[in-house]
Amino acid sequence: MSDATVFAVRTALALYPGRYRRERGDELAVVFADTTAEAGPMAKVRELFDLGAYGLRMRTGLTSTSRGGRLAALAAPLVVGAAGGLAAGQALLDYLESGLPQGGWGLLHFLPYWALLASAVFSAVAALSGRWTVAKLLAAVSGLAAVADLAGETVWREPVQPLWLFLELFQWNGPFVLWALVLLAAPADALPVPAWRERGLILGAAVLTPVAAFADNVYTSWYHLDPLWRALMIVVPLLMALTAVRGWDLVAVPGIAALPWGFSVNLHGLWQQEGGAWRLLPMAVVTVAVAVALALVGRRRGPAGRQPA
Repeated sequence: MSDATVFAVRTALALYPGRYRRERGDELAVVFADTTAEAGPMAKVRELFDLGAYGLRMRTGLTSTSRGGRLAALAAPLVVGAAGGLAAGQALLDYLESGLPQGGWGLLHFLPYWALLASAVFSAVAALSGRWTVAKLLAAVSGLAAVADLAGETVWREPVQPLWLFLELFQWNGPFVLWALVLLAAPADALPVPAWRERGLILGAAVLTPVAAFADNVYTSWYHLDPLWRALMIVVPLLMALTAVRGWDLVAVPGIAALPWGFSVNLHGLWQQEGGAWRLLPMAVVTVAVAVALALVGRRRGPAGRQPA
């Protein structure tokens, strides 16, 4: 191998946990050298990416044999369906209200916004056909487009209250970023081959999410929902997700899928209606205390319940 390739392999191996790298690093380097001996530059880059990506998964505990990786894979159909359905619903509303997009908001908003919608919709379509690699790539595009839209709008408007504007925009962009992270966390070898159940979950989430999102004007700054209900829309999915430490997958997976939307769409309203972030501290303290207690109980007694397939 050339010096550049050796450096790249060492960089990729640095992503592995230290003990595993010491025990298996030389073996991985030899395997890489053997498999790429006659390969072209692009094939070597792909192998390097796969080598480093798996090391990062091992370091973060998101492999197909880990609890976190399996949960992300179980949540993937709901997550990709929710993102695709919400994007399709918003695109339909935009069309019904103003016809085909003309870019009237300016390129800083127009391009990321429609890139977000299109990539999220096509990500769900790819998942329905079982092409999870494509679905994950498109989900990453939608997440990056959401971040670009959020940053562009915040800078372009030059707001007097940047935090207020950021949280307002996060209501829409936030779920797509968080959903993309969940889907990217799912190991490729743990994702299901779509059967009627997985396709049903994708389509069900795609239908229910826009119905829930657009039933009321929750995205408007003047929409006032009772703070208790807003808090419950965050706390309930969070506690559902945390039941994963007990092995309660049927409860945890819907919570993982619902939390990105519940958290993003209500954070701004809670902050605004309560008169400042500091007023949210009591709710946050109670929620964290319950979460820690649940985690400690799960760790002490060990996971129980049905394990993921």
